[in-house]
Amino acid sequence: MLRAPTYLENIIDERAEMTQISPETLDRILSEGWRLLGYRFLRHNLTTWQKQLCNTIPLRVRLADFDLSKSQRKILRQNEDLRVVSGPAQFDEAREGLFSQHEARFAEKQSTTLASFLHRDAPHAYPTEGRELAVYLGDELIACSFFHWGKEAVSGTYCVFSPEFNKRSLGTFTMLLEILLAKERGMAFYYHGYVHNIPSQFDYKLNLSGLEAMSWKTSKWEKMERIPAQNWRDL
Repeated sequence: MLRAPTYLENIIDERAEMTQISPETLDRILSEGWRLLGYRFLRHNLTTWQKQLCNTIPLRVRLADFDLSKSQRKILRQNEDLRVVSGPAQFDEAREGLFSQHEARFAEKQSTTLASFLHRDAPHAYPTEGRELAVYLGDELIACSFFHWGKEAVSGTYCVFSPEFNKRSLGTFTMLLEILLAKERGMAFYYHGYVHNIPSQFDYKLNLSGLEAMSWKTSKWEKMERIPAQNWRDL
């Protein structure tokens, strides 16, 4: 699937202003390939990556089929010394500062504020109940992930972390915590965004069991094999 050709016919590029919606509506739009982005709902099947035209591939995890891999269990163990605080999603100076550190990692910098990804005024309420996992080393906030509840689905909306702690794999760590929390709550799906049909920095999202991908042509979700991290560079 990652080597599928880029197509230019039937281009999808849709945006809508974010409003409060029901959990059932969030379930539906996530299943249609929409994602949450700041003050907007967004879906598109075409983008660019490192000056290459490519397709986007919406992903989700069927939670009934998810199991932790050996490497993922290791990530959870190596971060047992961290303090994780669950609460309503917040937008404040500390999280904005963490975003600035996080964005400095990317060669293709497209955003300058966390508000590009998270509703600044009411992230706890727009478009549905918004939660966060704030990760502390001692008293220092080193990572924060944001997610939104549907009725049977959860949107893994965004995560920021300090690059000083890259070896801890904090992005993967918080994503795994969100997935385990969703499973504990009895949710059916975890939506964690898009990847591209060419290798990119987003390919860590493929390293999950229970993985499914949506076809823009058929709007159907199909099982996709997990791609372990060590194989990404071979694609």
